Amino acid sequence: MTVISKMVGVYFRCLFVILMVAGSLLAKPKDCPEICQCLGKFVDCSSRNLDRILPSVPKWATHLDLHNNSIQNIGKNDSKNLPSLTELKLNKNNIKTIPKDFLKNQEHLKILELNRNRLKVIEALSFQHLVHLKALKLKRNQILELSDGAFYGPHKIEKLLLDYNNIRVISKGWLYGLTDLKELTVSHNNISAIDNESWEFCKHITFLDLSYNRLETLEVDTFKHLNDLQKLVLNNNNIRYIKENAFQDLKKLKILHLHNNKIWWTIEDGQAVFIGLNDLTKFNLAGNDIKSINKNAFVGLKNVTYLNLSNNNITSIQKDAFNEVPLLKELLINTTSLICDCNIRWLQDWVSAKGWNFNAQCAFPEKLQGFSLFNVSSSILTCNELPKPRLTKEPDVEIMALKGENVSLNCEAMSSSNSIMTFQWKKDNMEIINADITHNSTVVDNKTMIGNSQLNLRWVNNSNAGKYQCVVSNKFGTTYSNKSTMSVLVFPKFIKRPQNITVTAGETARLECAANGEPQPEIGWKKDGGNDFPAARERRMEYMTNDDVFFILNAKESDMGVYSCTAHNAAGTNVANASLIINDKPSFVKSMEDKEVIAGNIVALQCMASGRPKPNISWLKDGAAIRATERHFFTAEDQLMIIVDTTVSDSGIYQCHLANSLGEVSEHSRLVVKPGETYNNIMGIIIITVVCCAVLTSIVWVVIIYQTRKRPAMPPHPVELNEMADYRDNLTQPTLQLRHCPDNLSEHSSCKDSGTGDSAKRSSDDLVPEEFMVIISENGEMVPSHAPLLHYPRSTNHDRANNESDISVVQSDRD
Repeated sequence: MTVISKMVGVYFRCLFVILMVAGSLLAKPKDCPEICQCLGKFVDCSSRNLDRILPSVPKWATHLDLHNNSIQNIGKNDSKNLPSLTELKLNKNNIKTIPKDFLKNQEHLKILELNRNRLKVIEALSFQHLVHLKALKLKRNQILELSDGAFYGPHKIEKLLLDYNNIRVISKGWLYGLTDLKELTVSHNNISAIDNESWEFCKHITFLDLSYNRLETLEVDTFKHLNDLQKLVLNNNNIRYIKENAFQDLKKLKILHLHNNKIWWTIEDGQAVFIGLNDLTKFNLAGNDIKSINKNAFVGLKNVTYLNLSNNNITSIQKDAFNEVPLLKELLINTTSLICDCNIRWLQDWVSAKGWNFNAQCAFPEKLQGFSLFNVSSSILTCNELPKPRLTKEPDVEIMALKGENVSLNCEAMSSSNSIMTFQWKKDNMEIINADITHNSTVVDNKTMIGNSQLNLRWVNNSNAGKYQCVVSNKFGTTYSNKSTMSVLVFPKFIKRPQNITVTAGETARLECAANGEPQPEIGWKKDGGNDFPAARERRMEYMTNDDVFFILNAKESDMGVYSCTAHNAAGTNVANASLIINDKPSFVKSMEDKEVIAGNIVALQCMASGRPKPNISWLKDGAAIRATERHFFTAEDQLMIIVDTTVSDSGIYQCHLANSLGEVSEHSRLVVKPGETYNNIMGIIIITVVCCAVLTSIVWVVIIYQTRKRPAMPPHPVELNEMADYRDNLTQPTLQLRHCPDNLSEHSSCKDSGTGDSAKRSSDDLVPEEFMVIISENGEMVPSHAPLLHYPRSTNHDRANNESDISVVQSDRD
């Protein structure tokens, strides 16, 4: 009893102390407003039907609760006497606007709640004085517009709640200044777009809730800069299209909610859509109308442990579709539409090896309808029928269409089931709405379904360019055609045409050319129809791609010609021509040369000129102009002057003068005409020559005779003439007989003469000498003689006697 009594005593003492302390705490401070409740530094003025912030709130208050009142307007001085506030709740009031100077002196405020008010617009700098604010709650208002810089000032905000409003777009402007933001929720709004670079100023967000909005697409840059994001909530949007690599910036993302959207095609036909989600562990894809799972659907999800595919009427799963998620521990699937054929056997073995079990009921073939896949023997899973549509005709992989043309794309499919086939056409992975599409379906043998679809594009323009795909589906699954890339071509059209230009040599020539077309045309240049550019070879050519200008530096005559600008693309080639003319001062191609000629001959003086405009050429002799005469001719455009029958008076300085609009130049040539030989001079020379020849011939004969007499006589007949002088003296009746010489006499014999004039022989053509020997007979004896005997030759037809008297004289002499 004593112990119990002691314990009771201790209990009552403790209770008394607690009551005393509680009483002291619950006791209303003297400066606490009567209409409010105060607990420590907490002041509770909620649900008091207040229409303004009470000025009597004590200065020591750090937490002020004013929710569920009738406050409509907030004055800029309403919180002037509350310097210690760290939390202010103004939820469920009728506040419509926030003045810029509101809470101007609240430097310690960290939490501000304005949920369930009537705010429609948040102006710029509305919270600029709340430099220490950590959390701002604006849920369930009517916010339609967030001005640029709406949250600039409280740069330490970590949590911003904007759920249940009418915000339409995520933009860079109203997120400006939120550099420390960690949590952003904007669910249950009307957001349909996320601008590029929206997250540039809030790169440290770790939790982002965009659920229950109107998003339809996720582009490559939709989540750019969100490198620290760990949880992304996108469920209950209208997302139909996720571009490849759309999640590449979310390296640290761990949880992704995409359930209740329409991204069935991503799982059925997408390729590497989830690349970049290396840290993702939880992935929710429930309720996306997924019918089939492609084997590449989960590429990049190597760390996923939880995958929710429930509420999808899955009909087929390609073999090894889950090999890309090797760490998967929980897989949620519930389907009653599975095609239980040979293509699904692998799933039985894979699920059995994992030790899992989920609801997967067969819908085909009919004999297995309603059975669980895992209760069916693999031996009866055959591929005798193919109820899923299969394509028999697809659009071409590449389609080139000129702008303004009509284009049709065709697709045909068949199925072993008589289930109705539905055709859809997609462009850039988005379903084409309100297009000109025709469908036809036919049932053959009450079993096989054949269908076709045609997409007609009228008056094709640039907006029709893209990737087209035919999608055929029935209740057993969906089949996708290859993507057909359509390019809308526009013939090149010049927007800058090269113009004919004329420049002076040494200046810079500028040729301009630009063209538009689809695809963008490539610009090229040609010179005179070829690719030989002297300026390029000499590195005097520059091309400014940004300005579409082609420069030729230090222009030369070789650069002159026709330049062709070619604009080429897949639609064709367009050409524009321009002439480049190089003007140059007159110059001599070749220097003039001095000439020397004999009088009476022809002389030609050259003046090879160049220059543009074509220089005028004038000739001068000793400073006086030369005109064409019967002896002076000009040819080759006055570049050549010819003088015939030259005379000594033609000697002099001949000057060629070149002139055009750019200048003039001259050169000269000295012509010397030497006198020619006269007739008398020529005759004198001939006579002297003949005399010299005669003298020379005589000398030769003298030498020959001398040499002949000097040698001992060796006649062919050993008969000599003894002592001619004595013989002459004693001879009283000499007898002269002529006798023919034998042909074998020496060539030195005087009986022969060649007639050449330079030897002892005489020409037989002029004279035919009578061959003879002198025989002097003494006492009736004949003796051969070596003494020369002058004789008259017998004339030939080449040298006839001039008259009969000459002949008689000769005859008398002989007698």
